Amino acid sequence: MDDFFSEGKAVPGPLGIRYHDAPGGCIALVDISRVRAMHERDDRLLLTWLSDKERDYIRKFRFPKRYYEWLCGRIAGKAALLHHAALLQEQWEPAAITILADDHGRPRFTRPHDICKWQLSISHSNCYAVAMTTLKSCGVDIQLIESRICSLGDRIAGEREIHMARQALSGSLEEGLTLIWAVKEALKKNCLYDRPGLFEAIRIERIHSETMQDWTLYCRVSDDNRLRDVRAVCINDYMLAWCLGEKDAGIT
Repeated sequence: MDDFFSEGKAVPGPLGIRYHDAPGGCIALVDISRVRAMHERDDRLLLTWLSDKERDYIRKFRFPKRYYEWLCGRIAGKAALLHHAALLQEQWEPAAITILADDHGRPRFTRPHDICKWQLSISHSNCYAVAMTTLKSCGVDIQLIESRICSLGDRIAGEREIHMARQALSGSLEEGLTLIWAVKEALKKNCLYDRPGLFEAIRIERIHSETMQDWTLYCRVSDDNRLRDVRAVCINDYMLAWCLGEKDAGIT
């Protein structure tokens, strides 16, 4: 994980947040168990990281798992923004920033006004929450690699897509399916967020292996038949995928 994420500029509290500076944006990673342990010792963490509206909203959650996923998603989103904005010489306090869902359920920066230009995508899986911030549309997804995904194979991808993924990942079915799942989720968040369903609208055309654990996937979206590129990386037992903007991938 240290090969992909690194420590960034300090943010309030010893949360151990890690960052990856993607072209045009930033991805932040938060350890959910670490945040939970800190919060259970001292709930001032909420005052540091959440706005008044967010603290009102988080009271709705009755199940700890969902509570901490939501909290860590907000921390990751603000950490990514603060890290990226610092490079552009802009600065805000975490509790001054509000992230709430829009009409499509997407997390959005809603306060203060000058932050609303930033785009945001959040994901969580098992131990981690991640968020990506950019000045364009974006999508990010993280998925734990688990054997149970094999029972969903025909719902996730077609035979050709699965064959390509297994080739790119040296034959592992669960890794290949998890790669496909994360990539399609990231692309849906980027450009198909207002549509129900997922897998039938996205078709993987080609997988280019950057390294043994780093890929670019070229995907066809049925709405406009444009080809889009999605980056993906295998980190420990997780697949992480992300994409930026509405730009063509540059191949046909």
